[in-house]
Amino acid sequence: MNLFGMQISVLKGFAGVCLALLTAGFANSASMSSDHSLYEELQGPFDSIEDINTACVGCHNLSESELHDTIHWQWDGKLDVINNYHPNVASNSNACGSCHIGYGLPKNLTGGIEPAAVDCLACHDTSGEYFFSRFHQDGAECTMCHDDGAKALKNQVDEEGYRFKNFSLAEMAQMVGETSVASCGSCHFFDGGADGAKHGDLDSALINATFEMDVHMSAEGANLSCSDCHQTVDHKMAGSLYSFAGPTDDGHVSALKGPQATCVSCHGLAPMKDERLNEHTDTIACETCHIPTYARNGIATKTSWDWSTAGKLARKQKPLIHYDDEGRVTYSSQKGDMSYGEDLTPVYRWFNGEMNYQGVGMSVDPAQLNEINSPQGSAEDGKSKIYPFHQFESQLPYDTATNQLLPIHLAGSDRTAFWNGYQWVDSLQAGADAVGMEFSGEYGFTSTVMSRVINHTVAPAEMALNCNDCHTAPSAMAGIAGLYTPGTNQPGWLTKVGLGIALITLIGVLLHGFLRIIFSYRRK
Repeated sequence: MNLFGMQISVLKGFAGVCLALLTAGFANSASMSSDHSLYEELQGPFDSIEDINTACVGCHNLSESELHDTIHWQWDGKLDVINNYHPNVASNSNACGSCHIGYGLPKNLTGGIEPAAVDCLACHDTSGEYFFSRFHQDGAECTMCHDDGAKALKNQVDEEGYRFKNFSLAEMAQMVGETSVASCGSCHFFDGGADGAKHGDLDSALINATFEMDVHMSAEGANLSCSDCHQTVDHKMAGSLYSFAGPTDDGHVSALKGPQATCVSCHGLAPMKDERLNEHTDTIACETCHIPTYARNGIATKTSWDWSTAGKLARKQKPLIHYDDEGRVTYSSQKGDMSYGEDLTPVYRWFNGEMNYQGVGMSVDPAQLNEINSPQGSAEDGKSKIYPFHQFESQLPYDTATNQLLPIHLAGSDRTAFWNGYQWVDSLQAGADAVGMEFSGEYGFTSTVMSRVINHTVAPAEMALNCNDCHTAPSAMAGIAGLYTPGTNQPGWLTKVGLGIALITLIGVLLHGFLRIIFSYRRK
């Protein structure tokens, strides 16, 4: 099999396993109050997925307008910022639209997404096959984002076989139900290039999580679904990287009475029996102790990505692809070099819930590590807490004449898309044109870092950080500005002096006791 054929086979295997993993979770979806298989409007046949949604809104006649006003539709923030995975949205709508809950995205996305037909099944399918059907109907490129774990997952398909029943569009329409971990995960687990790649605390293992993986989502624990915390009002969902409910949102409001996706919504401000531990909640976020490591479900997350090496081709101009021993892509012509990590210790920082995001064209210092986004907060502001973060580094292109980060036009049918022509100047010019940015034609690559707050994969209490993890050296909290941690911050010489005094005192007490015993015998 030639290299291209091998890639297609691998990618098909990956898509198959992704959806096979999802299918298992859909079986546990809560049933809705009506049996949609009885509705005449859903009997079909349907020529396209859009026809299903037309039938849906015939009854759910407010849903479209509600969704048009949500972050899931508008991508508030995402359209205007840059990231260091797939750097920008603006010129890559064909690819980005594969997870969008609507149709007919414009070629260049800037300034918002206009109202159009919604995609009901993206969230409400329970067959486990809809996402696969939509990808193929829309002609999405397999290599867009779901290739980096392909070989490892293809091996699983070969061992376990396919689990699909190949439902028709009408059958899928009749099987709609409430959202589930699997339906949410069909987008949120696999963004960034592979299962668990981007966030580090979201991956397909959560669909059937064990108690050690996540006490909230495990059937052995609270058996929660995503929507139990990310509750909705008129389809507006609580909890977002762009509208984070941070430590200042600390009122004890029950999640049953208000959509607050925070720990204190259910657990309050003093959730522990030991008052000494409860005192820590003034400065330490719950996640800091209760998510001691991440990417610990047996699924690795990406830790670095070097776009500067992308574009190398094999003989006869065929794309290259290299794997590690686990079957993960470590190099591809489309994306360059990538590395992964498992069971990682978070980076800890003060955070008040506000994140400073940079936009397309941000100024960079080529000699420094440039922050794409930066958590805001300090020990002095009175509202920050210490949170755990996943930090991800990437080499991104910038204009050497202006020292501005450049958007990359990656996907599409034209030759200027990098994944078609593998020409940096062409793709960078197309990306700049899409956002109305000047490009000198000269480019280089610079180091960048992104920080993502970690909220999921909460471990059991016995796996949480303990006193010694923070209060003995080396401390997990070492290096955090403005934090004094008893037991770790005193000078080394002071510790030695203290131990010396304690030792001399002990010797004196023992000697005194020994002499008293001797003299008591002499008196007798």
